Amino acid sequence: MLRRLLVKNFLLIREAELEFSPRLNVLTGETGTGKSILLGALGLALGGRGSPKWIGAHGADLRIEVVFRSDRPARRMVRAMGIPTEGEELILSREIHPGGVGRCFVNGHRVLQRALRKLGAQLVEIHGQRAEERFRIPEVQRDLLDLFGGHGEQRRRVRELFRDLRIHRQALEEHRAKMARLVEEEDWIRFQLQEIEQIDPAAGEIEQLRERAGSLREGVRQSEWLMLAEQILNAREGAVLESLETLDDRATSLPPEAPEWQEIRAQVKGLVTSARELYRQLSALRSHADEDCNDLPVIEERLERLEGLERKHRKPLLEILDAAGAMRESLLEVEENKEREQAIRAELARAEAALGEAVSELRSARQKSAGKLMRALERELASLGMQDCALHLALEPLAAIREGLLTLPGGSVVGSAGAERVRLEIQTNRGAGFHPLGEIASGGEMARIALGLRVVLGDRGRALLTVFDEIDAGLGATAARDVAKRLQRVSMHRQVLLVTHVPVIAASAERHFRVWKQAEGATNTATARALSEPERVAEVARMLSGDGADSRARAHAAALLTKV
Repeated sequence: MLRRLLVKNFLLIREAELEFSPRLNVLTGETGTGKSILLGALGLALGGRGSPKWIGAHGADLRIEVVFRSDRPARRMVRAMGIPTEGEELILSREIHPGGVGRCFVNGHRVLQRALRKLGAQLVEIHGQRAEERFRIPEVQRDLLDLFGGHGEQRRRVRELFRDLRIHRQALEEHRAKMARLVEEEDWIRFQLQEIEQIDPAAGEIEQLRERAGSLREGVRQSEWLMLAEQILNAREGAVLESLETLDDRATSLPPEAPEWQEIRAQVKGLVTSARELYRQLSALRSHADEDCNDLPVIEERLERLEGLERKHRKPLLEILDAAGAMRESLLEVEENKEREQAIRAELARAEAALGEAVSELRSARQKSAGKLMRALERELASLGMQDCALHLALEPLAAIREGLLTLPGGSVVGSAGAERVRLEIQTNRGAGFHPLGEIASGGEMARIALGLRVVLGDRGRALLTVFDEIDAGLGATAARDVAKRLQRVSMHRQVLLVTHVPVIAASAERHFRVWKQAEGATNTATARALSEPERVAEVARMLSGDGADSRARAHAAALLTKV
């Protein structure tokens, strides 16, 4: 709801500050005084296009500010911009400086013009010649039909099922891509895994083998020494033991009674005995060493295979074992995914069937509501001076596939809002034929169609400020009274603002603003303010007869104000 509009140095207006009623508000004034300027100022504050040509003669720049009491969707949008909100109040402002430099603000925070325009669409809806493009949009017509028919629950279900179907189809695509990748890699995975499994490595095996091989190599060195020692002692010609035994044997020819020779013979025998014992010990050690050293070639061969595996895969053995585990899982996944695809396809089929059923129910609901809406709207338009107007609302299946749409089995195209586009056609004169709404209706007719829709919709939808432009164009007296009544009915559910030249419409307002234009030196200045009750009588009288002081006109004006 619009609470306040502040305008400074905008075209003819030096400064104007208007406080609005939550119901029906009208702007009146003589032709050319600047009534539409105020609507233009509102549009500028809502993100409309601006120009430095609009800067008035009363300052260097212009400034527009509007204060709204907002609803939750509007405040959510503001918070999404990163702007904090306190309570329900939102302040939108716009500045334009010479040279085309302009600035836009929301709650004192600077924003881009397109952000301000997007927010403005969440606060105000404008109906009239400048807004007729909105009615060309099939989505807008579809939303109006759904709002009238109360199809919110069906729309929600279609939207959720549409989202679910997209998720299931994406899951199937990802699954197929993954399967294609796995199948393509399957032979290579099997080859690598087979090679690893043939070697059959164990965690920590290389370290254990290296330690064992080092120990065995030390044993080999010891065995070689033992072999050499054995050879020197007793395994080759001239060996030490053989030489000592020969020396001992020939010592028998020495004089046995000589004490010095007895000592020598004893020492020789001791050497023979020691050599024999040493040979025995060396032989025993060598036999055990040879048995252990026999394992070294096997260990070295095993170690070479494991180290070769590491070189080939360029990673440690532990990581190779982890990779082998992942390969086994991949191969297992190939088999499991063949079964998983069947489950995904079954879920996808259920999602397609559920969405098909939901869009069919929504289509049936729309078909039932379309006729009711057209009949109710035609009745309203007949009361608004458009007796020859006929309406037709066509539900056309979506045909062209584009981003955001899906095709169901059977070929029907669906979107998140259903499987059809809505096209509202109008015939303004009998026999003229039906044409798309917005192409042939005038600005006044468009505003009256919007008013009729608002009457038919009642309190459905968000309670935005609704602006009607040129709604009184070409109205007769009877139709004007009917328009006034319907404006009051609409204002029971939402705030309404309009410019009018029709006395009965002006008299039906809860708050009445007048715009004056006066000369100030070489320039004209427009001012606007809310009227008191006596001032309203004078203004309505002026609208009736052209003279606010005319007694009969004032009496008629007072009667009109009393009736409403």
